[in-house]
Amino acid sequence: MDNQLTPEQENVIIEDALKNHPLAPMPRSITTNVMARIQKDVRPLLITWNDFALSLVIALCIGALFFTVQSLPPIVLIKLRIQGILLYQDILVNARWLVPSLFFGLASILSALTIPFLVKMTLDRRW
Repeated sequence: MDNQLTPEQENVIIEDALKNHPLAPMPRSITTNVMARIQKDVRPLLITWNDFALSLVIALCIGALFFTVQSLPPIVLIKLRIQGILLYQDILVNARWLVPSLFFGLASILSALTIPFLVKMTLDRRW
């Protein structure tokens, strides 16, 4: 079994090795080798062709949506606005039961995540 060294003992051994062992001479070709490796590495492109194609498709979709909304007749825009108002009112009316159910659902999820840890802590506790 290995003997465990304290940090002070490790520091003493390292200092002794640094003081007593001779340093190896640095190879003369190390700077040329390092510089050759650095110059050979090609920097990666920040934007790939996939990024360009995806941004082009998204821009075309936004442009088509804008052109479509501009081309709609005014009666359709009014009907869309009315449907949006009705949807908003429907959400407000249903929020009476939606908010409490969301809170109780969130509480049940959080308790389901917490109870196993509490049980483990209770069982692992030594009296």
